Amino acid sequence: MARVIVSDVADADTAEAVANIAGQAGPSAARRFSARFERLYDRLADFPASCQARPSLGKDIRVGVVFPYLVIYRFTKSDNTVGIVRVLHGKRNISRELLLSGS
Repeated sequence: MARVIVSDVADADTAEAVANIAGQAGPSAARRFSARFERLYDRLADFPASCQARPSLGKDIRVGVVFPYLVIYRFTKSDNTVGIVRVLHGKRNISRELLLSGS
């Protein structure tokens, strides 16, 4: 089982996404949405290479989906670690620079 580490930036991204859902659809919808992120993280712990590789975004970068958000992570085989880098809305223009900037 891989170790899953959520970066501070990705944690803030997730909190913002859940808050947006809460504002639009209410707290119970936000809880269900938050649970979808947790299920993805659990799956990544068991199957870290299961999502689409995105080498254009960086070495070892992969992207999972919690629609309409993309969970961008780096799987490092050598230490069996999944590092959640960002959680971004799928409509954003996602670039390597955006991942590095944290904005």
